[in-house]
Amino acid sequence: MLTTHMRKVNVGDNYLNLKNKLKTCIMKIRINVEETYTTTITRESMEIDTDNYPELAGMTEDEVSDYIDNHVWDMKPVDNKSGLFSSLGEELMDKDVEYDNISGESTEFYVSEVE
Repeated sequence: MLTTHMRKVNVGDNYLNLKNKLKTCIMKIRINVEETYTTTITRESMEIDTDNYPELAGMTEDEVSDYIDNHVWDMKPVDNKSGLFSSLGEELMDKDVEYDNISGESTEFYVSEVE
């Protein structure tokens, strides 16, 4: 039976020694690994005519940016005639990737005692 407590260990830890508070005579342990990555994708930009979006009328650039952040999935697409997209957000997500980057890679190992 797996204990409910799982302890994170570093790759170099000796999990069978007393300083890590596991029994020195453990015969079975369970090890899990968790990998984390940060992926950044920048897609091709597109122009919109704010005259076609009356909700943006009279807003500053910062206000427009905040509004789009909060409502992009509710705004009509620029290409409203094709019927391919139901929102501006959907249309933007369909644009080609101009740049991508994977960073912040980390790997954590977890050890728990099997009873």
